[in-house]
Amino acid sequence: MLDSRRIALLGVLAAVNSVVRLMGAGFAGIETAFALIILAAYVFGSRFGAALGALTILTSALIGGGVGPWLPFQIIATALVGFGAGLLPKPKSRKWQLVTLSIYATISSYVYGSVLTAWTWPLFVGEGTALSYSSTLSPLDNLVRFFQFQLVSGGFIWDTGRAVTTIALILLIGKALMVTLERATTRANYEEA
Repeated sequence: MLDSRRIALLGVLAAVNSVVRLMGAGFAGIETAFALIILAAYVFGSRFGAALGALTILTSALIGGGVGPWLPFQIIATALVGFGAGLLPKPKSRKWQLVTLSIYATISSYVYGSVLTAWTWPLFVGEGTALSYSSTLSPLDNLVRFFQFQLVSGGFIWDTGRAVTTIALILLIGKALMVTLERATTRANYEEA
């Protein structure tokens, strides 16, 4: 159940993260917004993370003019990134928490990129090529074609840029930001609903 404190916190974080995203989105896979989504979801829980991911992408798309047929896929994929981060184990050591978050950032960056590439794959390649989806092929053969398309289209390069950026931000600001978010949790008497 959302109360006014949770909505206010979600709104502030989504607004800040939307602006942060506009500073890095669109260049060689640099995605500055994922770090805050992952860190906030880790502290506040999976539902908060999903909402923050979805609101961040929607708001930044509206502000920056990035509205298009890809937007629903971005919203869903980013919400899933936030949801997953909220489910991660929480070791007692802050160092191991940052390691856990960095590993998750790497995996989620490639999964996010694959989800976004999956919807463009049939549209960009068309039918009858060596990279095309084919209903007559086995799932494994189609998966091989998809990975070949990822290589040819540069999808893996963008995903690597997103992973490196997110890991760097988590390692640079993660500890301080988690302490700040945890303090906000205590002061607002926030508990995951």
